[in-house]
Amino acid sequence: MRKEIRCKLLTLFLCVTCVVQASYAQEKIITGTVKDEKGTPLPTATINVPGRKSVISDENGIFRIAVPDTSKVLIVTYVGLKPVEVQIKGQSVLSIVLTGAEVKLEDVVVIGYGTAKRTNVTSSISSVSEKDIKNLPVAGVDQAIQGKVAGVTVSSNSGQPGGGVSVRVRGITSVNGNDPLYVIDGVNFIGGTSSSTAQDVLGGSAGQTGQSVLATLNPADIEKIDILKDASAQAIYGSLGANGVVQITTKKGKAGESKVAFNSYYGTADLPKKLPVMNLRQYAMYQNSLVPELRAAGETLADTAAEFKNVNVLGNGTDWQDAIFQRGITQNHQLAISGGQNKTTYYFSGNYFEQTGILIGTDFKRYALRMSVDQQVKSWLKAGISANLSRSNQRVGLSDAFDAVTSVVLYNSPASVILSPDGQWAGQVRVAGNPIGTDNNPVAMALLRNVRQIETKAFGALYADMNIMKGLTFRTEVDYNFSLAEGKAFQPLLYNIQKQNDGSYDSTRIIGPSKLSENRNNSLYWTLKTYFNYNNGFGKHWISATLGHEAQSSHYNYIGAYRQNLQQNLPSLAVGAQGNNSGESISAGEGDWRMESYFARASYTYDNRYSVSATIRRDGSSAFGPENRIGYFPSVSAAWTVTNESFANDIKGLNSLKIRAGYGVVGNQNVAANQYQTNIDLSRTSPFGAAGFPRNIGNPKLGWESVKTYNAGVDASLFNKKLDVTVDVYKKITTKMLLATQLADFSGLGEQTNSDNWDDIWTPLANSGKMTNTGIDVAFTTYNITNKDFNWKTTLTFSHYKNILNELNTKDAKLSGLLRVDYSGKDPVITVSQQNRPVGEFYGYVTDGLFKSDAELNNGMNWGLAIGPQQLWLGDQRYKDLDGDKAITDKDVQPIGNPNPKFTGGLNNTFQYKQFDLSVFLYGSYGAKIYNATRMVTERLSNEWNNQLTTVFDRYTPANTSSNMPRFNKWNNYNVRVSDRYIENGSYLRIQTVAFGYNLPADLLKKAKISSARLYVSAQNLYTFTGYSGYNPDMGSFNGNVLLTNIDQGRYPVPRTVTIGANIEF
Repeated sequence: MRKEIRCKLLTLFLCVTCVVQASYAQEKIITGTVKDEKGTPLPTATINVPGRKSVISDENGIFRIAVPDTSKVLIVTYVGLKPVEVQIKGQSVLSIVLTGAEVKLEDVVVIGYGTAKRTNVTSSISSVSEKDIKNLPVAGVDQAIQGKVAGVTVSSNSGQPGGGVSVRVRGITSVNGNDPLYVIDGVNFIGGTSSSTAQDVLGGSAGQTGQSVLATLNPADIEKIDILKDASAQAIYGSLGANGVVQITTKKGKAGESKVAFNSYYGTADLPKKLPVMNLRQYAMYQNSLVPELRAAGETLADTAAEFKNVNVLGNGTDWQDAIFQRGITQNHQLAISGGQNKTTYYFSGNYFEQTGILIGTDFKRYALRMSVDQQVKSWLKAGISANLSRSNQRVGLSDAFDAVTSVVLYNSPASVILSPDGQWAGQVRVAGNPIGTDNNPVAMALLRNVRQIETKAFGALYADMNIMKGLTFRTEVDYNFSLAEGKAFQPLLYNIQKQNDGSYDSTRIIGPSKLSENRNNSLYWTLKTYFNYNNGFGKHWISATLGHEAQSSHYNYIGAYRQNLQQNLPSLAVGAQGNNSGESISAGEGDWRMESYFARASYTYDNRYSVSATIRRDGSSAFGPENRIGYFPSVSAAWTVTNESFANDIKGLNSLKIRAGYGVVGNQNVAANQYQTNIDLSRTSPFGAAGFPRNIGNPKLGWESVKTYNAGVDASLFNKKLDVTVDVYKKITTKMLLATQLADFSGLGEQTNSDNWDDIWTPLANSGKMTNTGIDVAFTTYNITNKDFNWKTTLTFSHYKNILNELNTKDAKLSGLLRVDYSGKDPVITVSQQNRPVGEFYGYVTDGLFKSDAELNNGMNWGLAIGPQQLWLGDQRYKDLDGDKAITDKDVQPIGNPNPKFTGGLNNTFQYKQFDLSVFLYGSYGAKIYNATRMVTERLSNEWNNQLTTVFDRYTPANTSSNMPRFNKWNNYNVRVSDRYIENGSYLRIQTVAFGYNLPADLLKKAKISSARLYVSAQNLYTFTGYSGYNPDMGSFNGNVLLTNIDQGRYPVPRTVTIGANIEF
């Protein structure tokens, strides 16, 4: 029996041995080295057996891999070099050379304090390449990324040269600031708009004139932009990353022969469309039609002015839009020199950009210098320095207000003239003894008001990288960011004086009163970073880790002064009204902010199939009190590359598929300084002399806003890599939002954010609000045709998000947005943000047609007005009584429109035929509503001498009772209430960019020793398909306030631009 068992065991052992030997006989071992074109070994290169497994080369570029006998090729890849397929052909030792020294930046993403292979990324990161923003005639690169990235919404705050934009990454995160963090080569830029010009003293909105924070950065110096969209990617920036992070990588020198690049373009800009206000003939017809209406209402009027009786002899009069809008000019010139040897590389560039606005009296100029030098000091030590210096000079036109130039031109009479016969600036003219036109001459306002901001900015970094051991590096870096902004706003007092027939003199004010405001803002921001990076692979494993410390500090100071009634119109603060609160003011201040942080990140990838990453950051900020100034911001994410599984080889049409999921927490500390303690205002006076006055009640427990994000995404390549798809769904929850605390009315404390009243002390801020954003981002790229002579590529982006304000602990559980939108002298509530509704939603009365019968008048609800021609009468607006109390009161307002779009998207088609290339980019937005406050003046129908839109010819009259536009009513403002009458559909589809280029043949260039040359022509904002009646349906937030979004009250129009240019490289 035992002998039989031993025989069976021996037989089984022999069988197993044969099977094992047979299996080994089916594989062979291949060894080799991987090097670049210069013979430098490439560590961490990936050597892959298709459909099976992969290994990574060691520090000397050596690899060893088991390969089945049936395998014919190996695929070798390395970040920054072209992948290669190596034919085995019975070889057992391979020497592999990877070519193409140009870095493929699309294979690498900047993830904060380091980079990562895109194949190993587990979070939501989108990228924009240099070619996507190159040659666009814009001052700031933020304007150039509109529609290029799913989940990123870019809207124009102003179309004026150098004007800022609103950039929102995945919607609205908070009511306390939503601009992303910009990181330029590691240097932080916080906020979307730099200091605005002077004070709001000349009319219009100075806040809307603020420069884009990127307006001083030359777009041609940018190599790539990576946008971190979810918290698993943003958490490495902790409390600075709540609104998204825009990582900008600029160009650096590369070892090799020196290169000289010259880029230049020249362009013109014009107004895309005019608004249909009345010309002189129409204006006279309007005046004539008002006489019987006013007489019927009980007005005692003479006949129509003789000047207006015969409209057929009248011309068009003064076209004020033609008078203030001009053809703008744009020019840009850059020279860059780059190159280096094995140990030293360099990049130097100089840029001049100039843009004359389409509104007279507006322009922007920028001078910029940039340098970057990197030195391989030792085999284990690399150091470098970068410096950016720019100076910008911006003259702005005041807009976004009823008294700004862009509004006045719409309601100024076409009977008024620009210049009087003697060449003086003209003011109001008299018709039948009545003054016609506005107090101020719009052209004089635009040319004589001088509102200018000059900003000098310097930023850069000094770093040292030490290679400690294989895969482990240590970096120490000092960043700096200095800014000096000088603003000056001057308005003279000017009269037109005419001698009358009787020898007397008549004077008309052209512009005034004389005012001067000056301010200066200095800021210095610096950062010290020290951190370790570890990147290494062995076998099927890849490990990446970061551990570091960061200290940040900033100091700012400002001073501003204002005077009016200046002597002899001298633009000097040394003259003017003194000792008068309304005639002079001075303000000054300074402050500091500091933050210390520790951060860590670890990532692991197994067999190029499974990846996981975790991050933690600890921030301590001086923005909060000692009790709550420490915040912790963790994240975790994972990814599964399905197509690296063996079973995926059988899925036809699927080239790659990666599934991602992540969760993270980031913070927001966008709060005024020192709100955790009570602040004393020492500028007050009392009957007993100087006095101190508390301006707020401090809250020592004030802390961070917290933003939690859940994200799930898919990256796929299909149909032999003809289609690339990225889809992300997310939920973003903001808690502990910083809001004014609701206190009892008897406390006597106001909720104002500024006030001159003794009895108004700001209520304490508290972490008491909650907001939710849910959405989806989709990006498609199709490679429709790819061959030697012709290529056609299409990219489509789609973004949708829904915003809900879940909790509010403010008075009446709502936040109101107030804005002066007409010349009534009041700031009505335009928006209300309340629980379970979107942020910044328009609130107002709901119109219900017009009163068209006596029965309707008798049964109608009103504001207590009597029934009569000069009270409530036929043709007046009806409003719905929503609360059923038989009266129209403030309780009858309700949501009347959401300013947030239902979705946005971009469609870009690029074609290349031999040396020719063509790109056509469309951008659209659907579902947003706009409050057209301009119509509250241009369709006001209350001042017979103001110009109006031609639409008022269809107003209600006894002969036109079918109209839905209210009658002319000069006796009360009943018809001009904040209501859905002024809500318009803001959906649009714009032909954003069309560009056509030609690359000159190499044979022709060789004779001139030119490496490459491209000539091109492009058009921006070519045409907009929209139902919106204003200048431009694309608008951001008023002064960056999300409670005041999509409100048009004379916005500076976005111009249409055509440019021609050349890119030449030697």
